[in-house]
Amino acid sequence: MIQITDNAQEQQLLPLFRLGFRPFFLAGALFAIVSMVLWGMLLSGKITLASQLPSTQWHAHEMLFGFAGAIILGFLLTAVQNWTGYPGLKGKKLALLFTLWLLARFAMFLLPPDIFWLTMILELSWMPLAALVLAQAVFHAKQWRNLFFVPLLLVMTLLNAVSLIGFQRYDYIMSQHAIWSMLFLVFFIIAMMGGRVIPFFTSKGTGTEKVQAIQALEYLALVPLLLLAIFTWFPSLSIVSGLLALLAGVANLIRVIRWKPVLTLPVPLLWSLHLSYLLLSTGLLFYALALFVPSFNATTMIHLTAISGFGGVILAMISRVSLGHTGRPLIASKWMSIAFAATALSGLVRMIFPFLMPDLILMAYWISILFWCCAFSLFVLFYAKMLLSARLDKRPG
Repeated sequence: MIQITDNAQEQQLLPLFRLGFRPFFLAGALFAIVSMVLWGMLLSGKITLASQLPSTQWHAHEMLFGFAGAIILGFLLTAVQNWTGYPGLKGKKLALLFTLWLLARFAMFLLPPDIFWLTMILELSWMPLAALVLAQAVFHAKQWRNLFFVPLLLVMTLLNAVSLIGFQRYDYIMSQHAIWSMLFLVFFIIAMMGGRVIPFFTSKGTGTEKVQAIQALEYLALVPLLLLAIFTWFPSLSIVSGLLALLAGVANLIRVIRWKPVLTLPVPLLWSLHLSYLLLSTGLLFYALALFVPSFNATTMIHLTAISGFGGVILAMISRVSLGHTGRPLIASKWMSIAFAATALSGLVRMIFPFLMPDLILMAYWISILFWCCAFSLFVLFYAKMLLSARLDKRPG
């Protein structure tokens, strides 16, 4: 295993494009803010979409393929160098990949329906290119354990294509199925990576022995999430989906309890991960409940997992990775504790308020949006400079 650093030869490169986490974490955080503000304005009727995408599906698509996709790529393109010892994507090639992602975001929101084909070309290009980069590194190192991410990115691209074809054909049911399937794949990725890194980070940060995984529990936590990505295409089997969500929620709840979250309370970079994972697991239980009880709305319930869960885990992870890979101590600003709490509150408000006060649902959406934007604005405020600068331990002179 090697440390991810900017070596002397990289001093010629713009710091932003020295490793994948830099552009994708920074732009992903900015996009998390901008897209949510646009979403609120769409809901309030202040703006309209130029394309034929319904506002609700544009929002879901962009939070998954745009925001989550950027963070996943930033993490994988950085981690693969650490995993394999093979040089990571950087310089002009990284800038090109990032530009494709960025142009797709503008195209998705701004391009009119008659050139939607251009949006599809842009949107369906960047993930396969990233998969090719990962495959090259994994094959070079013969590290077959991490080859799994290559077909996973290709499946995500396929779901992206299905959602876009559905938009183009006005088949919004097909698009919605693809988006829900992507949602559970994102949950699966977070659960899988969480199982790899959260116990390790907790052990290092608290000076305690690492909690060893129970293999059967790992399967119970992960496999149902993959199956949910399939069963979402079969609404008539909602009972099966409910049982799978219940199983995944319980198994992941047991996992996070085993990881000893109480020990992490003095360390914001740790308790934020544990809190977010706890809310992700709890959100799956509420989603399961909604599939069994008609008075609960499944879309509303899943937002606890989608916002506080994967949004919170993402914020905690990119905060830690950005510190470590820019040569800084793993100590977050005290303001980031507010950011971590804000993502939790954003999901709780989005889930609870519409249920308790349906007449004030638009206000609830805006409160949730404000908490979310506060969280990622604090990240941008404290991390933009370090992402745009060379590593502290690799600066010339």
